[in-house]
Amino acid sequence: MNEYTFRKILSRISVSLNFLLKKISGAIRYLFTEEQPLWIYLTCALFVFRLWLGRVWGCFIVTSGYHDDMLMINYANLIGHFITENLPQQDLLVKDIGFALILRFVQFTGVAYIDMIGLLWFIAAISVVALVRVLTAEKNLLRDLVIFTLILFTPVGFTAIGTRIYRNAAMTPLYFTVLSMMTLMFVWHFIKPKITQRLLIAFNIAFGLIFTLTCYIKEDGLWLVCCLITVTIICLVKIIFDRTEIFRRVSLLLIPLMIFAGGTVAYKTVNKIFFGVYLVNNRTEGELGNFQKLIYKIKSDERRANIWAPTDALAQAFNASETLRQNSALKDAIWHTGWFSGDIEKNPIQGDFLGWVMLSELYNSGTCKNLVEQEEFLGKVNRELQAAFDAGILQKDNRFQLISSMGGMTNEEIFSLGELMLTEYYAHITLNLQKPEREVQSLEHKRRLKRISNAMNMNLAKYATEVPQTIEGFLKILFGMYSVIQTIFFFAALIGVVLSLCAINRKIFSTNEYLMIAIAVGNLLLSIVYALAIAWFSEFLYVRGEWGGLIFYSSALVPMLFAFGICGTCLLYRIKGVRDKG
Repeated sequence: MNEYTFRKILSRISVSLNFLLKKISGAIRYLFTEEQPLWIYLTCALFVFRLWLGRVWGCFIVTSGYHDDMLMINYANLIGHFITENLPQQDLLVKDIGFALILRFVQFTGVAYIDMIGLLWFIAAISVVALVRVLTAEKNLLRDLVIFTLILFTPVGFTAIGTRIYRNAAMTPLYFTVLSMMTLMFVWHFIKPKITQRLLIAFNIAFGLIFTLTCYIKEDGLWLVCCLITVTIICLVKIIFDRTEIFRRVSLLLIPLMIFAGGTVAYKTVNKIFFGVYLVNNRTEGELGNFQKLIYKIKSDERRANIWAPTDALAQAFNASETLRQNSALKDAIWHTGWFSGDIEKNPIQGDFLGWVMLSELYNSGTCKNLVEQEEFLGKVNRELQAAFDAGILQKDNRFQLISSMGGMTNEEIFSLGELMLTEYYAHITLNLQKPEREVQSLEHKRRLKRISNAMNMNLAKYATEVPQTIEGFLKILFGMYSVIQTIFFFAALIGVVLSLCAINRKIFSTNEYLMIAIAVGNLLLSIVYALAIAWFSEFLYVRGEWGGLIFYSSALVPMLFAFGICGTCLLYRIKGVRDKG
């Protein structure tokens, strides 16, 4: 595919995006069908203030972050990424491309990056308000304005998570949007929506596209896919139970999943055309992903909660696989990898870093020259390792694995994760472990920073100085207010959900209130599973005393806890109303 064809494809994609944006703007106008224009004026004013505050507070990029920040910047150069392959082979598909597409959209539209993040928060706030309106079956301007404001100024957007030009800044507002739209889809199958079929189709298409983008913004999007499949199955059961307009309703319901499936096939096909491998990424998927899963299964007395791939497990793999055994250069490169101070005997590979080590050393040792060779080589190794398991040469570890792509733990180690899980909740509810923060932009790489500034449509160098103390003071007050509000919300919601579950057989609830119970309990359970997964993954960071990593990776808890807080508080209020009437 030449550059002209590639640009033509990009042009067609932009036309499709413009059409979709018109449909989304129509949906937003639909939400504002109020007699009082005050609602529109206030939301616009708040949005403008959010944009201004974001610009004044600023953002930063870690220009030395080759495998993180700078990798996304390089990916955003789509022509360089796909056609000229401006990166080493092992880095071409090392991470998902979702955030790079957002950066590319920033470059394409000319919108400043920090304004794009503000826009994502605006869309998140609108989606949550829409959900609350449908769920409560009433329009309350004051309530809607409060919820809109709470989402728009969510503190995580002003911490180092939200101010860094990296994918986590976009993830939290996108999670708000996706979870809200997914819940709306669920609710509409139990409450007849007062919208036209065309608007419903537009909603499902928009949801499918946003969902696909969000899933591929980071390599752990599987949990979102599981959520969507679960919601889809529940809705399918409801449709079949109703026995009305089954074909039409099922067709509408499957639109998001079909878009995701089609997007996934397209994503992998593009990578197959340009790089020769039918994969989303070559670090956690494909044969390298399978290799890591096999290593995590090998029985080892040296495996710990923070060490998923102990050195003796790797040694057993090299002995069991003839292909690995014959490749002494690869073994030497792994045992002396620069990722762990040149000696994995003294400094074992921690956490999920086996993938990074393997990628580096497969190419440094000359074992692989491109992604196709990587798949072929590791495919042969994996077959030999599996045969060794089948023959009893390799013994399987009896530790419990949450998922096969994460190391196993003993029961004692799993229970010890409780402290980390509580820390996650404590950090995101009370905000006592978070503060308004952005790093002062380093001018060390001036030429690189200038290139990034041009791509982000903003001058990053101006954030090399401290911000006015008044802005920092305002944000500290904002964080303090949220700390109180979120704590009250959480415990009020907890009481509301418990009382509702106790009274669920008394037939005092409407359909809407039963849905609130389901959504509140569902989000709380989802948050527990998610917090466990993040604690499991972040154990190796915690061992080194790095609390920041735990908070950094667990920001998806914010929309889950917010949904739990809103629904649970509404239930508490309604139960009180029922008792007052009684």
